[in-house]
Amino acid sequence: MKCQYCSKPAVYHRKISNETVCKEHFCTTIENKIRKTVRKYNMFSPTEKIVVGVSGGKDSLVLLYNVMKLQQRYHESPPIEAILIDEGIEGYRYESTEIAKQMCRIWNVKLHIVKFKENFGKSLDEIIPKLPNLKINACTICGTVRRHLLNKKAKSLQADKLAIGHNLDDQTETFLQNIVRNDLKRILQHPPNGNITDPDSFFIPRVKPLMQVPEAEISRYCYYMDIPIQTTPCPYVEKFFILRKEIQNFINALEDQSAEIKYNLLKMNEKIIDHTKIEIDQDTSFDPHDHRNFCIKCKSPCGEKRKLCYFCELKESLNCNI
Repeated sequence: MKCQYCSKPAVYHRKISNETVCKEHFCTTIENKIRKTVRKYNMFSPTEKIVVGVSGGKDSLVLLYNVMKLQQRYHESPPIEAILIDEGIEGYRYESTEIAKQMCRIWNVKLHIVKFKENFGKSLDEIIPKLPNLKINACTICGTVRRHLLNKKAKSLQADKLAIGHNLDDQTETFLQNIVRNDLKRILQHPPNGNITDPDSFFIPRVKPLMQVPEAEISRYCYYMDIPIQTTPCPYVEKFFILRKEIQNFINALEDQSAEIKYNLLKMNEKIIDHTKIEIDQDTSFDPHDHRNFCIKCKSPCGEKRKLCYFCELKESLNCNI
């Protein structure tokens, strides 16, 4: 079997498009898809300051490399910077942090490391024993604090956009998870392209250049491009019931029978957002920001019936004082 773009032996068959590609053209097709995604959704321009959220995992490193390549094509582009959030998970975060440091040195990207303990009051390891009393899992804590700290640091770096490594699998899992929860609001808050509008300019707009790239292809891209992959799994993922994990298993099982399932979910995600936006635009009395409150501690936006944002509420519940 030969590559359909050249005469070299093919190393991969892409079922969704029936492409057969060699190593070089596999990497090229991934990079082209990322570039076209950025262009299609107008994610960022050459003159904007882009900060990349980096975990040291495969997705964030592929993201960093490709955003860096895109911006280096233009002399007027500000330098790319990266942010890594260190949750303080013993035996897990060290490996990915070292990988991130290594690749940022090679790619000449400035890396900022933000620690949970210094900004939240406790590391995730210190928080875990209290979670059963709060009836929440580690991923809820981790996700809430990481999003808050990423946004805060990106603002301090005067970023125009914050790029995050959500791939096709991540986006379809989030979409289906919110359907199962009957949560239209969250579907609208998390569009596939990542762009958000915030009249108060509290949130740095997020973009997802990997949104059309399957996770399996990102892993293969890392292998062909000699990008190291973290091998240590998070120790907390299997200890709690996590709906996202169940959704992930369900989608992957469907994909075995229907190669287009993830792309179909992505398209439906976009259609729901587009149709809902039309209805909102036609309702001149509707303003999604009319009833927005602001946290009495950190001044960030929160729900109309809340005095504290969820980040500050968690700090208070967990007695995290800094």
